[in-house]
Parts: sequence; C-alpha cells; structure tokens
Amino acid sequence: MKLQPVQFTVFVIWAALIIGLVTMAFVITVQDGTRSEESLSSIFALVAGVNCALSFVVRHFMLGGFRKGTLSLDTPQGQGAYITGHIIVFALSESIGVLGFVNGLNSRGETDAWLPFIGGSILLLLVHIPLPSRFVPQNRRI
Repeated sequence: MKLQPVQFTVFVIWAALIIGLVTMAFVITVQDGTRSEESLSSIFALVAGVNCALSFVVRHFMLGGFRKGTLSLDTPQGQGAYITGHIIVFALSESIGVLGFVNGLNSRGETDAWLPFIGGSILLLLVHIPLPSRFVPQNRRI
C-alpha cells in the first residue's frame, strides 16, 4: 500500500518525536546536575497515566471515522482530521517522555527516574504508529 502525501507527513512527524525522545534520554545520561530535594515522581506518574489513557480516547474519537468509513484521506476534511488527530495523539504520548526528562534532570540522571517515562513514551508512540492499514474502512480491508 502506497503512502499518500498526508500520511508521509504524519509519519515524518512521528519519527521526529521518536528521535526527540532518544535525544532527551541521551541528555539525561550525560548531564551532571544536582539532585532536587523534593520528588515529583508520583505526580508525574499520575499525569503520565492520564495522558496515556487520553491518547487512546483521542485516537478513537478523532481517527475512528477512518475505520468506520465516515472519513477518507481523499477529502480535505479527512486529511485535516488525520493530521490533527495524530498530532494530538503524538503530543500526549510525547509529553510522557518530557515528564521523564524533567524527572531525570531532578534526579541527577538516575535511570529509574527517567527510563520508565521515556521508555513508556517510545512504546506508546510505537503503538500509535500511523500505519496505512489502520485507516482503511473495516469492510474494505485487504
């Protein structure tokens, strides 16, 4: 299945976010900061959990029309929904990695402070990868 231009654009955005997360992990491992006295880990974990759940809710409501056949990449409305829905899903997923980045900086780069967040963010982005087969109506699946 050939990628349409709008699908390629969204895939490039997705790949850039993955690279950004890897870059954040690298920065944390080489930084030499001081440990913060107060830990925000539990608050960050709560926000990360909410953002993870929201990414699936947004994907269902904003991109579900492609599977149902009510949206198509052949229309401007469908292309707008495709781009907007993916950017929101990707932003929610990426924000979990950003929380890990900040938590890692606050913890002098201790692996257990940032790895679950950045690793989880990468896994979530992999779950939300914009595969063309996900946007074919269920009754037209190849």
